[in-house]
Amino acid sequence: MKYIILLLLSTLGFSLFAKTCEFTWENKPEDSKYTEQYSIKTNIEGHAIRIFKLESNYKDFKKNCEGLVAVSGELWGYSDYTYKNGIVSGYWTRVYDDGSTMNGTWSGSAQSPKDQEKNSVIISNNVITGGTGIYLKVKGYGMSKGEFNPGTGYTSNTNTIIYSISK
Repeated sequence: MKYIILLLLSTLGFSLFAKTCEFTWENKPEDSKYTEQYSIKTNIEGHAIRIFKLESNYKDFKKNCEGLVAVSGELWGYSDYTYKNGIVSGYWTRVYDDGSTMNGTWSGSAQSPKDQEKNSVIISNNVITGGTGIYLKVKGYGMSKGEFNPGTGYTSNTNTIIYSISK
């Protein structure tokens, strides 16, 4: 019984004693580019499996709750689309001006217009899984909404993350 109480107290301690931060920023089209992408068409009309890498170099990222500024980021993704509609998921990392990193996973869905040349909309969530430096013991989650177009390389989204750093 005392082990169960100890486990509960250690789990609750994370949320009770850690300061929570909510931070929102925009990924602008000029800050990010697809550096790798591969698409494989399947035997179903309009269906494709895609993997990709997106690199970001932020020019005017605002300071977060710790007073740090993100300078770069990488995102690796996988999509399973039919006419650019479907699921998408992957992993991300962000590097801050003090050298700290924050990492996570993301997943969501993409919706595309009938005209496949136009931008698609993506809504996703993410889980912050850890990091280095100040973010070594970070945990949290977030959500994103944006537009993308693999054909033109366009990507833009608004992101909000909510996280705590345990001591």
